[in-house]
Amino acid sequence: MASILSALYEISRSSGRVVRVEESRQYTVSVESGDVEGSEVGVYELGREYCTQTVPKGIVGVDSSSRVVDTPYMFIAVGSATGISRLGLKAFDIPSPSSIMTQGDHKYILVIPEVQPFNYNVLGELGVEYKDPSSRPYPPEYNKALALEEHRVELENLVLENVLSWGELVFLDGPLFLPTHPVTEARGRSRLIDVYKENWSLLMRRRLGIIEKIDSSTRVFGIVKRLQYTHILSRNDPFRLGVEKVSDHAYLSILSERMFVGKKASPFALGPIRVRSEIDGRKVDRSMWYICVPRRFVGGETGSYVFFRVETLGNTSSLGDIQPVLFDSVCAGAGIPLSIVIADQRVKRLSEAIARNVMLAVGVDRESTLQYLSP
Repeated sequence: MASILSALYEISRSSGRVVRVEESRQYTVSVESGDVEGSEVGVYELGREYCTQTVPKGIVGVDSSSRVVDTPYMFIAVGSATGISRLGLKAFDIPSPSSIMTQGDHKYILVIPEVQPFNYNVLGELGVEYKDPSSRPYPPEYNKALALEEHRVELENLVLENVLSWGELVFLDGPLFLPTHPVTEARGRSRLIDVYKENWSLLMRRRLGIIEKIDSSTRVFGIVKRLQYTHILSRNDPFRLGVEKVSDHAYLSILSERMFVGKKASPFALGPIRVRSEIDGRKVDRSMWYICVPRRFVGGETGSYVFFRVETLGNTSSLGDIQPVLFDSVCAGAGIPLSIVIADQRVKRLSEAIARNVMLAVGVDRESTLQYLSP
């Protein structure tokens, strides 16, 4: 890897003028939404009876991470993705830890040159990624946050394809798919809006195809932790809380406070919420369940809640359909599924190790250039 980054450094030094675009580093966080289909939504307290069912035969946690070394002449990002089986003791990583320092495919390294003129063929020879999902070289003004998101989705898709043959349940960190592209504003580069949409649509078609293959043989669950960016519940206010346009996290916080006034809080689930989204004219249904687990403070007192969402394809009506997720979280005494926690920790360590090698090769200090831009 050191030789690759050294080569990039020399290439940039011998190039012409710098065309760094500061606007491309600004982005907006998209707010997830969807068309909520009419259905009865129930609240279920999660007692021990939900933990006495058969233990899942195997669960694979899938997650991705990225780090950025942002130089004045070149945007360099390293991505990593993993699929790890907590019960089956198997793992598939991109890149493989044993191959980080060797020659080979380095598509986990994303490079967007910000100098002109630039010979993109050199990047192809080095084996790094420099093209968008539509196979066009990334221009300097391309939104960097979206490029990172696209890179992580590509790596996750490769992991999902490889763990497909394991025959185990799959827990994906994040939604099964996002119908709308994450960046809603181009920040002065509006000519790229259609390109953003085209690339994101292509990625989501690939993602949906892989997930449907897994779902036909085992099951795949999306685990959404950051509910401050989702606005599903308040769209139709199923519990008549009288709140509008608030995040799912805020909605659940209000609901939990009203439910347990004057009594001890306990884990509960609510759902199903049925959401219909459109991908390239195709209607895709998801069922969503919200799991709410109380935090334990010093002295055994119960305080605020940890919330996460479980997604499945199609329409489900029974809480038993997500029992494997309850087994891995509530039944295991965890706020979120342990398989997701393990995958998250593994993939972050991997991306950090790669980023350290990049910084050594480029010759920059950690404080001034290293950024963590995983969602």
